[in-house]
Amino acid sequence: MEKVVIGVVHLLPLPGSPEYVNFEEVIDRAVQDAKAIEDGGADALIIENYGDRPFLKEVGKEVVACMTAIASEIKREVSIGLGINVLRNDAIASLSIAKAVNADFVRVNQLFFTSVSPEGLLEGNAGKIMRYKRQIDCKAMIFADIMVKHAVHFARLKEYCLNAERSFADALIVTGEATGREVRVEDLRFVRKEVRMPVLAGSGVNAENVKNVIKYCDGIIIGSYIKRSGRVDAERVSKIVRLTKGER
Repeated sequence: MEKVVIGVVHLLPLPGSPEYVNFEEVIDRAVQDAKAIEDGGADALIIENYGDRPFLKEVGKEVVACMTAIASEIKREVSIGLGINVLRNDAIASLSIAKAVNADFVRVNQLFFTSVSPEGLLEGNAGKIMRYKRQIDCKAMIFADIMVKHAVHFARLKEYCLNAERSFADALIVTGEATGREVRVEDLRFVRKEVRMPVLAGSGVNAENVKNVIKYCDGIIIGSYIKRSGRVDAERVSKIVRLTKGER
């Protein structure tokens, strides 16, 4: 199976967040970054409200409305797959947006088990999330982090793997400890061996380590590396795509 590359569109601060400035600029930047990800040959992109720090566990209605508008604009301009991630862990909001724009997948940072994060307890609630997904007839796949970054975990990696299928996740994401931190290859190898669903590396992948990382997963989600001076650079996307897929 061909390896998958998913580029991240880190949104500028949205209305209501402490550093918000201008919504038209948010949309323009998001669309330009999305086009660069497509031009670089990635298979899909995912948008997340990265600029809304410090994050809320449950976002306001304005965030859902704004991210829906942004995702709709992106859908008009690019043709690759689209994912939604509402930080810090608002899966209901993500699914609502995904339903409205017919997104392909959502990312849920804590789908099952519980962790302690800077935003407080992130409580997994797969039962509620999956029932809501069915209720609104949302077709988006759910990509679930395990041992998600920027959090302290009570369950071990082994427990996450043992219970992953019970959560009904479609794929699992393994990350490093923080944004931009390399994922441990040992963790990827362990998860790949223990579960039957696709596994993605979700942080710290770059041109130097991707050939080693991709041996033990089905694809990568890449955000920090593909940026130059804060903007997505199509040439960097192209380079990581070639390395991931074994092309020259």
